[in-house]
Amino acid sequence: MALLILAGCARPSASAPTTSMPAITPGPPLGIVHEGWHTGLIVPKAELTGVLRSLRVRLASAPFVVIGWGQRRYYMARDPGLLTGLAALFPSASVIHVRPWQPGPGHRSSRHRTWLHLPAGGWRGLRVFLDRAFAHPHGHLQALGAHGRRGLFFASTETYDAFHTCNTWTMQALHAARLPATSTDVLFAGQVSSALRVAPLRRFQTTPMITPGHKPSY
Repeated sequence: MALLILAGCARPSASAPTTSMPAITPGPPLGIVHEGWHTGLIVPKAELTGVLRSLRVRLASAPFVVIGWGQRRYYMARDPGLLTGLAALFPSASVIHVRPWQPGPGHRSSRHRTWLHLPAGGWRGLRVFLDRAFAHPHGHLQALGAHGRRGLFFASTETYDAFHTCNTWTMQALHAARLPATSTDVLFAGQVSSALRVAPLRRFQTTPMITPGHKPSY
């Protein structure tokens, strides 16, 4: 059980679906990426504002960024090992991983990516959520190192433990984006996938056609 939780990369949130269904509004969709036991966000780079605007320059090679959250030592380690994994079950520091994402030719949604249109105020709510998740003392993101040739690690303000996993964090992000989502009792990627496949979140799903080198057509 411990290894499964860490592979997912939650302190249960009090957030819950709203009683009235919010209306879908025009605008770019938010992507959810499914990577084994881990889930994260796919954000159009144009939606990165405020202190996150610097990521546009750092990751200028693609129109999207993939944002993932997890336990700092485990996520950043090349070979974390069992002891590092077990230690991560207790409250500890977290990290945010950001990498550029460039759709392939004729890209369409796949089982590894889910796209959601947001209701009114959704992007504003998500930007506030991300602004609070990234540590930025003195107005600058706190970089912790590179991951491969493209990905970057940044300090996060949040605490990771066995009940607050990356999948909990993904659902908290959806709730902040004004979607009818709850992170309560969510620990595993399968729970995120299940929530996206059924009402009420399924109503917000879309299938964008994205052509590399051009403005995304939503």
